[in-house]
Amino acid sequence: MMALIRAELAKLNGSLALLFMLAVPALTAALALLAIVTNGSASNWNTILGSFVLPLWVMFIYPMATATFATLTAQVEYRAKAWDHLLALPFSRWQIFAAKWVVVQASLALMTALLFAYSYILISTGGLLIGSMPVGDPAFAKVANGSLRLLAAGMLFSTIQLWIALRFGNFVIPLAVGIAGTLVGMAVVITGSSQANWFPWVMTINAAKDGWESSVVGGLIGGAIALALMLTDLSKRSLR
Repeated sequence: MMALIRAELAKLNGSLALLFMLAVPALTAALALLAIVTNGSASNWNTILGSFVLPLWVMFIYPMATATFATLTAQVEYRAKAWDHLLALPFSRWQIFAAKWVVVQASLALMTALLFAYSYILISTGGLLIGSMPVGDPAFAKVANGSLRLLAAGMLFSTIQLWIALRFGNFVIPLAVGIAGTLVGMAVVITGSSQANWFPWVMTINAAKDGWESSVVGGLIGGAIALALMLTDLSKRSLR
């Protein structure tokens, strides 16, 4: 299994997926830096992270980045027409797909960690340069806790995204699902509805709110079920 995971990481190293994983958190943090530079007055860490960076990441960038990254990961095999070779390796088929899932989940966790690392670094640097350093507690523990809740609640929809990306060779399909899911999540936030808390993309948003426990538990249990179904389904299919 570890050999498969190392092989998947090597593939990412030679693909656009790695650049994407590093660039998206940096661009998000750059938007936060732009916000404090144009603000003209000292900002508060809690406001920057809790009211700008985290909502932007949770509602739009994270789900779209997940859809794109899962698609890029799957397209490594489809573009190279490498499925026949990969599935002929002396490993169980489910292990091959499980290795991809592990790498995707780890990459999403790294992207989230990089987001806040970049945010702290860029905002602190920008604050020093313009003489408007953010005030208040940087709340490292709070940010870390929120990030873990986000990743746990998002395990269901991220597994669905990878399943679709691996199942279909046409990259438009998983991207369309990601866009649709993200728009539904944003619509729920805008309308304030509580009738769609079961929707996978909404669980991630609710993980950042009070009463996050049900979303986190639902994301973990749902993600585990989706993973089992994904491994069962893909192990029986012929991919090209």
